[in-house]
Amino acid sequence: MSRVLLLDLDHTLYPSTLPTAYAVDARITEYIGQHLGLNPEEADVLRQELCARYGTTLKGLETLHGVDREHYCDFIQDVEETLMPPPDPRLRSWLSRVVQKTPTYLFTNARRDWADRCLASLGLSDMLIETSQGSEGSGNSEGSAAPGALLGILDIGFMEWVGKPEAKAFSRTEAFIRQRHGDVSILFIDDRLDNLAQARLHGWSTVWMRPHDMDAELNVGYRNVDSLMELDVETLS
Repeated sequence: MSRVLLLDLDHTLYPSTLPTAYAVDARITEYIGQHLGLNPEEADVLRQELCARYGTTLKGLETLHGVDREHYCDFIQDVEETLMPPPDPRLRSWLSRVVQKTPTYLFTNARRDWADRCLASLGLSDMLIETSQGSEGSGNSEGSAAPGALLGILDIGFMEWVGKPEAKAFSRTEAFIRQRHGDVSILFIDDRLDNLAQARLHGWSTVWMRPHDMDAELNVGYRNVDSLMELDVETLS
């Protein structure tokens, strides 16, 4: 059976040792503090509680406080350029070889413009196939697998703002993949164990991109790596 690879973005495509995602978390905390009138400590506690309870902090803020999702994303993504991930030639070399063998997509809770910005910062923008489908999902115009390219970004807009680890996000993504690639196996790589657990419920294979500050023993049976480059480009094992 052929296979499709789904890669998370933050703390997966680039390592958790970089300040990028932490800078976004700091912006989320700042947003909560301003929106709800909380001090930084209270806001950060609420950020983590909402993420744990609702899967994403945004979902919790929408549900409980009616925040505007676009305004929220505009604010939290306003990260200084110096905090963005730098170009990574080793990642580019690895990914360029992987996409020659395996149809590959990004699968992220981020909004599309953030994913585009990260790809540009990493020096990977030219590897992405652009289509008119935008955040409704991407692939080439015929829907077949074009070797040698990253086939699309399945972002929070594509998921109709129901992000990982919600089952609907995975079901919508799987339907999209099977429509374009047929009866394939799906390999999903992510840094969050709750996302991997949901993927397994859908029958996907998984790899845990272990954050640098987490003990590998917490993986409860998940294959784990510290870097994508640990995976063989032929077998992804």
